[in-house]
Order: sequence, then structure tokens, then C-alpha cells
Amino acid sequence: MKRERNLFLLGITMTISACGLFGFHRDQETPSASAYFRGTVSPALSQQVLEEKVREFFDWYTTRVDSLVDIQLVDNSGVEDTGRYAVNFDSTAAYLHILTNAGIFTRDYIEDKNAYFQLCAARIRQDSVRTATPYGLDADLILLSQEYEEDISNFSQASFANYSETENGASIDVTIVYTLRIDFVIQGDRLLIDKIDVVTPEGQEEGETH
Repeated sequence: MKRERNLFLLGITMTISACGLFGFHRDQETPSASAYFRGTVSPALSQQVLEEKVREFFDWYTTRVDSLVDIQLVDNSGVEDTGRYAVNFDSTAAYLHILTNAGIFTRDYIEDKNAYFQLCAARIRQDSVRTATPYGLDADLILLSQEYEEDISNFSQASFANYSETENGASIDVTIVYTLRIDFVIQGDRLLIDKIDVVTPEGQEEGETH
């Protein structure tokens, strides 16, 4: 029986907003594949290639998710008797370090996560937050869900659709229990994950603006 899931959709919108609020703008657009690899051989692009990249990502995620979710991103601010909480930036640095070392995400993807942490910190201070898990920080920030163990159990049954090549890479929709749209870009001789979004039943990415 299909049951309702508690997806971390708020964070997607906030992540997009964070880039503008805190100045984490991309320095420049990634060159197109043809410009990037003029006179050389670019990585192959096809649905089969992207499916394999997604499965490599799933393998990495399965071995690292426990370390990621065990990181306490929010803790007591240290002000006695206030009950207020704050983002722990030592913890967020450790989180981002794991993503950086993975070698499968773009710098922009990692900077977007950092921007989200910065946004959460500002909102927590503004709202005098008194809970240890505000703004979805108790959810998995990569698959954007609070039920990552169920997600992992469905990795082997993942289905793929809507493969599309872009100017500097390709994207694909991946359905586990819900559907994610994963964007890859070409950097150097590699395809790296640049963005992961939840796709709503209507097909519009959560947080997308018009």
C-alpha cells in the first residue's frame, strides 16, 4: 500500500532563496560541452550513461548516509536558560567536507547547501527558534526526505524517465518511492551532480518559479 511520505520540500525552496539572499551567486556559467572539449573527446552522454552515474551515486549515498544524518547540524546556542538553538557551523563544515570528498558533486551544488545552512542560521536567530530540528534540518538534505532508509531499500527498483541533454550536461528523472530530477554537468572529464530536486506529480520541480 502506498503511504504518504514526509518529503523535505520546504528546504528546496529555501535553498533556491538562499543563493540570492546571501550572495552565493555562481561566478560564471559552466561552458557548453562543445566549448569545454574543443579539440578533445567529451564524456559520452546517453540515458544509459546517466543511469549508471545515478547508481554510482546511490552506492556512495548508501555508504555515507549514516555519517551524514548523524551530524548534529543544530544545537543549543549556549545561552543558559534561553532554550534557543543555533546552527552549528563546525557541524555544517563537516557535512560539506563529506560532500566535497565524494568527488561526485559540483562546487555549485555544495555552495547551495552552504547557502541553505546560512539561511537557516539567519532564520533561527530571527525567529528565536526553540527546537533542535527547524526548517527541515532533521531530514536528509540530499534525497530531500525524512525516510532515507526506505529510499535506500528501493534503490535497486529505481526507474528512469525524461532523459534530456542540456547545454552543459544532461538530466534525468529517477523514481524510487517518489521522483527526483537529477541534473549533471560536464566538468573536466567527468559528469558531476549539479542539482537534485523533488518532482511533483504535475511534473513541476518543487521550488521552481515562473
